[in-house]
Amino acid sequence: MEKQGYKMEYLKILDSAQRSFGQKKSYTIVFIAGGIGHMHQEDDNIVCTMEDLIFIKPGNKVKLEYRKNKYPLEVYVLYIGGELLRKLSDEETRLDEAFDFVPYQVKIVHSETESAMLIKNISKKLYSMNNEPPKFAHSLYEKSLLTMILVLALRSSVQEDVQIKTNKKKHVVMDDIFIYIREHLTEDISLERLENEFYISRYHIVREFKKLTGETPHSYIVKSKLDLCRHYIEQGKSIHEVYALGGFGGYNHFFRAFKKEYGVTPMQYYKDLKIDRNEK
Repeated sequence: MEKQGYKMEYLKILDSAQRSFGQKKSYTIVFIAGGIGHMHQEDDNIVCTMEDLIFIKPGNKVKLEYRKNKYPLEVYVLYIGGELLRKLSDEETRLDEAFDFVPYQVKIVHSETESAMLIKNISKKLYSMNNEPPKFAHSLYEKSLLTMILVLALRSSVQEDVQIKTNKKKHVVMDDIFIYIREHLTEDISLERLENEFYISRYHIVREFKKLTGETPHSYIVKSKLDLCRHYIEQGKSIHEVYALGGFGGYNHFFRAFKKEYGVTPMQYYKDLKIDRNEK
């Protein structure tokens, strides 16, 4: 496959690790087929989720980190040279120019579900063809699959560019969601409630939250409640008052969350605070 100007890889990462992607002379497309990764490039740390595509121009490299959880990180990686891109092009569409047109060296794009399913299936087939004996019209079939995956990936990129205004609008909505959470922090704020309140799917809410905070909405809300509770403790309120004022349904939930976040129990935090004040 490499002799023909491209290479398809498949990686299934089960344990916490970092992998580098990108080549000096080839264009690279990384497709996240499952799990969650954290892309590191220079000072950027971006969460990549299922159905994301990472475009990397020649001469650039990125690191993709997997933090072990119950879902493994699965990726398909396509390396393709500029010469093959030109050969796969036609008079109306120059694939090499489509890659070079964008002003950035590395770009993350989220593909729509239908396109993502096709990209995954075609990637799987191209990868498996490594170990299969050649069949009738093998080269033509391989060329067709490769052209299709490139077109689907580039269409996803173009579509995202077209939706820049929509995306900006979503960021404005996210600002409203953060304000809403702050104003209703002591209440039970579920994804369903946010979905109904702002007419945005819970998937997009979770995705934008991870982009902006690195956390899920639930984790962000719990930490915000804990921060509020910590301030109440510092004001001298009783532990019983604190978890009720902070919007926790019961003490056990509050106890476990507080200890996990701060490393001490609420009562120990209260006592340590009291000791520090007495020493002063």
